[in-house]
Amino acid sequence: MKETRRYNTPCIGQCSTVFGDTVCRGCLRFVHEIIDWNRYGDDDKSIVWQRLEQLVSQIVPQYVQVEDAQGVDSAVLYYRLPYRSGNIWHNIYNLLRHAERRHLSLDNCGFRLLPGYRIMDIQTHLYSLADAYYERDFLRATRMTTPEGSSDLFSKFPDAS
Repeated sequence: MKETRRYNTPCIGQCSTVFGDTVCRGCLRFVHEIIDWNRYGDDDKSIVWQRLEQLVSQIVPQYVQVEDAQGVDSAVLYYRLPYRSGNIWHNIYNLLRHAERRHLSLDNCGFRLLPGYRIMDIQTHLYSLADAYYERDFLRATRMTTPEGSSDLFSKFPDAS
């Protein structure tokens, strides 16, 4: 029997797509994912979450040192932040992105930023990479469906009638 799971939105209430960004600076979703989120089934939402978690897991370890993994979990639960079981990097990211907004203390959260880095550096790197993925994958796929700038995939074929 397949497990049924409800997926919450990754939204943190800082959407930049309303200002014209194709990738949200708050949750890192693509604009079409934000628009269609409520129409997505659990499988589609799972794919989006997997991409976001992979992105965070690729970038966050470059900026932090984990000192106590259980301390990270405890801090996320203490501050009542979204908790992702089995993904310490996403949990650290949740602590970091809420720290400035909610003035959370990160002193006893089981990790520390590496010297010379700020929370904004992580967010900037994540956004840059997410934007590059959008350009590479989504826009390329969109261009493939409209050859030579045509709005109709079959426009270069003669009428069959």
